[in-house]
Amino acid sequence: MANSFRTIAEPGYAQTRALGSRFFGTAAPAGSADELLLRLDDEKRQRHDATHWCFAARFGVAKELTERSSDAGEPHGTAGLPILREIKKRDLTDCLVIVTRYFGSTKLGTGNLARAYGECAALALEAASVAVRLITRSLRIECDYADQAIVYHVARRFQAALEAVPSSRRAEFIFRLAPDLVAAVAAALRDDGGGRILVQEIAS
Repeated sequence: MANSFRTIAEPGYAQTRALGSRFFGTAAPAGSADELLLRLDDEKRQRHDATHWCFAARFGVAKELTERSSDAGEPHGTAGLPILREIKKRDLTDCLVIVTRYFGSTKLGTGNLARAYGECAALALEAASVAVRLITRSLRIECDYADQAIVYHVARRFQAALEAVPSSRRAEFIFRLAPDLVAAVAAALRDDGGGRILVQEIAS
């Protein structure tokens, strides 16, 4: 669906081995680069004696989609990209996969290394719980209490989720709705309210 995306709801974990090296995979939800860094730091603390902490992540949707990956010292293209391919194969976003390696006594070679990282990432993703989320935008609405009926009417008309925000001065609301309805809802509020209703898009 154009107004939804697939993401990880509950983390998944996996462990694999390849010629003496051990790989630990974690697939988890992450909505930003900051969250990625926090989870990566946590993984490094928990597995401080590992040799590599490789990852891939995707954030956002459509034109705002961002992808990141890191080989973390492994040969170029042998870790981050294989992990990212597994995420893309499942059409997931707002998620990350970290694969931590404990080097064994035998070098794997670039081909085997890429397969090992990809396999561990795939198993972690298969163990994770995936959910479909709606893509929404948020509007902050402020009006006189006398104009509240207009706000409720527009919310019903466009089937927007409406949340009242406690305020002592004026009535305040948060509208959550599909991105393609933002312009129409904002126009309806301004027109029906005679310009008295303040409409501002905010981060969801």
